[in-house]
Amino acid sequence: MFSSSVKRLFSNSLIFSIGTLGTKVIGFLMVPFYTYFLTQGQFGIVDLISTTVAMLTPVVTLSVFDAIFRFTMDKNFSNKILFSNGLVITVIGSIVTLLGGIIAQIVGYQYGFLLAILLILSVTSSFLQYFVRGIGYVKLFAVTGIVGTSLSAILNIMFIWYFKLGINGYLYGMAGAQLGTLILIVAVVKPWQYIDFGLVSKTNAMMLLRYSVPMIPNAFAWWFTNDANRFFILFFLGASANGIYAVANKIPSILTIFFTVFNQAWQISAVDEYESQSNSTFYSMIFNNLIHFSFLGMAGLLLILKPLMHVLVAPNFYSAWEFVPFLMLAMIFSNLSGFLGSTYIAAKMTTKLFSTTIYGMLTNIAFNAVLIPLIGLNGAGLGSALGFLAVMIIRLKQTKAFVTINVKWVPLTIHLVITALMYATLHLQNQMLMFTLLIMFFIITLALAGKDVVVFLKQRKAAK
Repeated sequence: MFSSSVKRLFSNSLIFSIGTLGTKVIGFLMVPFYTYFLTQGQFGIVDLISTTVAMLTPVVTLSVFDAIFRFTMDKNFSNKILFSNGLVITVIGSIVTLLGGIIAQIVGYQYGFLLAILLILSVTSSFLQYFVRGIGYVKLFAVTGIVGTSLSAILNIMFIWYFKLGINGYLYGMAGAQLGTLILIVAVVKPWQYIDFGLVSKTNAMMLLRYSVPMIPNAFAWWFTNDANRFFILFFLGASANGIYAVANKIPSILTIFFTVFNQAWQISAVDEYESQSNSTFYSMIFNNLIHFSFLGMAGLLLILKPLMHVLVAPNFYSAWEFVPFLMLAMIFSNLSGFLGSTYIAAKMTTKLFSTTIYGMLTNIAFNAVLIPLIGLNGAGLGSALGFLAVMIIRLKQTKAFVTINVKWVPLTIHLVITALMYATLHLQNQMLMFTLLIMFFIITLALAGKDVVVFLKQRKAAK
């Protein structure tokens, strides 16, 4: 029988999968719409704006929502203390953001005020979502994803297709979706019951900020490792190339769908299991299985890549398939690095996260600066892959101070070899050979994963 740890992780993953899969499927189905009604340049611009909002969200609120989630999981602190102090910090950050947006608009930045509104809605939504997840509303957290994405799709169709608003229509849709999510959470949770401004104090606020502030440079550096290549592409290749790159990135996001589902549940399990004496065994088993199934997912996507692109995008975006494989590899290493990052959160050692991400950021910047002028958009994907690989290796070494994760390097090498063969076969256009490789990959993955689980359960049973 599975241990309670595995059951809890599976149960939470199932709940989060409902929201995340619904969210990503809707977003994925909208790609043909965007590629038909937005030019390559327009799609490149909205992608940059979306990326900027994601980058600035933790900066605006000093990443306090991360602290809110972690401390609500502890059950040692009053929810009113956490919510009230976190709310004040979020409001102050929102006011500063609004003033900054107004100033940006006045000095001539076309999207300054709208960007500020998007940021305020994003930080408020993040704050509430992390809080409700921390206090146990996992089903509501899952549903908010579907509601937000559905609203975004409906509003984007209305603003872009019916009203012909182009870029502004896309941004209005983003804002409306965030607002809808906020209204849903407020209606269900009634967060005003957790507000007590008498509990707001410098001591309580600093308790949260001591945890969250070190997350800011890490989040910024993580964003730089993940998304800075868009600015290199814009500089070296132009907005249209960035539009192609944004579309190519949609395919690897399929891998992120499943990792996001898993990681939302894993963050809870990582905290629960951290105090366990057998946490090393549990963490190692989960990490190695994550490697197995990530590369299997990549292999499956390589098999259907070209037919999928024919269906998914307008003809002038079809060339994006050429840049997908390196982006998928980057996404895998990003997800593996993110998994290791959760161990720092469980150990409350957020200050150490930043140093690891910085190395990845510098690696990514260096390779982007060299490779994009040399090999074009594939240089961006390869640079990101090398950056996240650097983060993963450094974190594996650093986390040994509080949890040992034993990586099985031979299976990882086998996975890399098979995916490299499939990548080469993709250019040969031999579908039968690719299918044969995928079946072989599937059998190897199931055998390795099954062995890991059996070993873990035996060790857990012996420990009891």
